[in-house]
Amino acid sequence: MSDLPAWTKEGDFPLDTRLEPKGRWVNTPLNDITAPRPVGQAQRDIILRDDTLRSGANTPGVYASVDKKLRIAEALEAMGVREAEVGYGSLKDDREFVEKLRQRGTKIVLGMHARSWLPTWKSDIEGVADCGGHLVNLIGMQGSTSSRALHPKLKGEAFLERMEETIAFAKSRGLKVAFGTDHPRVEIIPETVRRAMAAGVDRWVIYDTRGWYLPQTMAMLVTLIRGASKDQIEINVHAHDDFGLATINTFEGLRAGAGSCDVTFNRTGHRCGNAAFEQVAVGIEYFFGYDTKLDLGKITELSKLVSELYDVPVPANAPIVGHNMFSYGGLHIPGMLRGDWCLWENIKAESVGSSRHMIYGPSSLQGGADSPLEAKVSSLGRTPSERHLELITLSLRDLIKEKKFATDAEVERIISRVMG
Repeated sequence: MSDLPAWTKEGDFPLDTRLEPKGRWVNTPLNDITAPRPVGQAQRDIILRDDTLRSGANTPGVYASVDKKLRIAEALEAMGVREAEVGYGSLKDDREFVEKLRQRGTKIVLGMHARSWLPTWKSDIEGVADCGGHLVNLIGMQGSTSSRALHPKLKGEAFLERMEETIAFAKSRGLKVAFGTDHPRVEIIPETVRRAMAAGVDRWVIYDTRGWYLPQTMAMLVTLIRGASKDQIEINVHAHDDFGLATINTFEGLRAGAGSCDVTFNRTGHRCGNAAFEQVAVGIEYFFGYDTKLDLGKITELSKLVSELYDVPVPANAPIVGHNMFSYGGLHIPGMLRGDWCLWENIKAESVGSSRHMIYGPSSLQGGADSPLEAKVSSLGRTPSERHLELITLSLRDLIKEKKFATDAEVERIISRVMG
C-alpha cells in the first residue's frame, strides 16, 4: 500500500495530515508553521557521512575487524552512502581496510583522521595518502592553555601556524582537507577560518565531541562560519549524544546551512555515541524535505548488520529501527488490522524496510465496538459469537498473566481452538 487508505480520501480522516508525495509517511502541517522550510533549500543535497566505521568502531567493547568493516562498507555503498569516515592514518589495520576498499573499486569517498597536534603529524597524513584515502580530517583545540590538553604547547599564533602547515602539506599530497576545532573560542573563529581557507582547506568541521552543545549553539556556530567563509567552503557538523541532543543538534546545523554531517548506525561511538544515522537520514527528509539520495528501505537491514557485527544490541524502543517502533497493542490493533497504517504510523513501516508486529497485552482485552479481539477474529474471516469472544478473552487473559503478552500467532491459535 503506497497511498492513504481509501476512506481517508472521503473527508473522514480525523487529523489534518499531509501525505508525502512518495507515500512513505504522513506529517502534520503544524511543523511547517513552527519550522518552515527555508526558501530554495527544500531540494538541498545533504551528504550523510557514515562514521560507523571509525567513531562507531570506538564504542566501548567493540572490536571491528577489517572483515567486519568490509561487510558494513559494502552494505553502506549498496544503500547509496557517498562518503564515510573509515579510520586513522596512524593505524595499520585501518590503512589495510582502505587499501582493500580501493581494490574492490569502492566509489565511497574515504576519510581518515590525523592528529595535527603531535610532532609526528606528517606521518599521520602520509599514512592517509599512501593507503589511498581521499580526505584527511584534522582537529585542533583552539587556544587551549590547559596542561592536560591534547596539545598544550600549541596556542595562539603557534596553533594557527600548525593548522596552516598541516593543511598545506595534506593538499600537497593530493588530499581533500577538513579542519575543525574542539572547544572553539568564538571571538577568534572568523580569523581562524580565513587563515585555514588561505592555506587551502576544503571543509570546516564543527565538532561537538563532548556532546554539550545546545541546538541553538550548533546553529550559531554554523552561521558564524558561513559568514567568515562567505559560503566559500563546505561545513560539516559532528555531534555526540551525551545529553541525547546529537540528532537535534545535527538537524539544527543542517538547517543553519551545513552541507554534511557525521552519523553512526545505532548511535554507536565514544561514550553515548554520535548522531544516529537512522534518525538523521529519515528525519531530514521527513521534516525538511532535504535530499539524501539514500535508499531508506535498507535502514533496518543495515542497523541489524551493525548490531550483529559490533555485538551492540538495539534497544527495543529505539527510534526508526527498534522492535517497538512498529509494534501495536490495545486499541491501536483494530486500525492496523484494517490496513489503516497512517492512524498510528508517522513513517510507513515498509519505507524503512521494517514490518508491523501486533502485541496483545492487558489493554487488548477490552470489549466494545473497537475491541482488539473482535477485530482480530474478523480479520481471519470469522464472525464470533458473544460466547466465542468470552472464551477467547478468558484464554488470552490467562496467557498474558503467564508471559505478560501474547503474539499474533498465539492469539490465532487461541481463536482456532475456541472456534474450531
